[in-house]
Amino acid sequence: MRIILVPVLYAVSILLMPGPHSCGGVIENGDFVSHVQSLRDLTFDKNTGLYVAPTDTERKDFALAAATLLSGEIATAEIQAAVVNYEVVQYTDNVSNDVYHGLREVNNTPTRGWGSYFVNLSATHEALLEAPHPRFDTNSWDVAARAFRDSDSRGFMMAGAHRNANGVGTADVAHLSESIFQEVHKVWIGGSAERTAYSIHGFDLDKHASFPTDTDAVLSSGTGMVSTFVNTLDDQLNAAGFLSYAYNTFDANDAANVAVNELVVGTTFSSLGGTTNKQGVYSRGLGGQFVHVELEQSIRFDESNRIIAAGAIASAITAVPEPSSIVPCAQ
Repeated sequence: MRIILVPVLYAVSILLMPGPHSCGGVIENGDFVSHVQSLRDLTFDKNTGLYVAPTDTERKDFALAAATLLSGEIATAEIQAAVVNYEVVQYTDNVSNDVYHGLREVNNTPTRGWGSYFVNLSATHEALLEAPHPRFDTNSWDVAARAFRDSDSRGFMMAGAHRNANGVGTADVAHLSESIFQEVHKVWIGGSAERTAYSIHGFDLDKHASFPTDTDAVLSSGTGMVSTFVNTLDDQLNAAGFLSYAYNTFDANDAANVAVNELVVGTTFSSLGGTTNKQGVYSRGLGGQFVHVELEQSIRFDESNRIIAAGAIASAITAVPEPSSIVPCAQ
């Protein structure tokens, strides 16, 4: 018998060499929604002064890691994430049995308030669920996380600080062009905005005296139009037992307005139209779609209602199956 000796270091290097879709990083499992809650609880609160605005270089470095993660190049994403003191976590959700890959700060210890971001490389729908105000809009993150899981969508994004962390509007990623949240949105939405983002927010009906007293949700495409996506979500929320309306600029008796508001004029809801939302502006600039979702406290403060609302959003997302072109990470 002829024995071939392979140098030990060479053999080890072969074994450790990552393949194009090899998996690695921190490996965890549990209830994904509970994990998101733990991440939300670590976000910076208002007036703490802890949010650190990213530099141009940091935004570019983070965007590179986010793009690589989305492509399924996990080993490379780990290296790139480390540059901005982030780590890649492979998280198996025990409820759905789906495997998500996330970007979060090293050792799960926030130092800058940049947020947490997860992708489903085996997703069947190309939507993004976004929670830009996890502390300001109570439990909006919960609805977004549930809708992400229930719809088997591509990505989940959650900001890492209260919108007023360093003072009014200082960390409001929905209205800041230069944030990590915006960079991830730009990368994950796709070069032609082939993915639709659902941005989950919240409101208090008591502060909107002009709204119908039964308003549970206000939807918007961010323009004066009523998109198919808004129409579909309106139908799903109504079917789930909620009263949903949509911001638009049509006449009250126009068929487009009647379909979502009956005869309530759409401009009634202009204060929640989301027309200046930076993620929406970017998506529309590429010719894509954006869905701004405002949920009243009656939904967000009740767990049963949050589950139902998340299910309605998921049903709207899955109403039209979308092809998936991303190769999943090998398990």
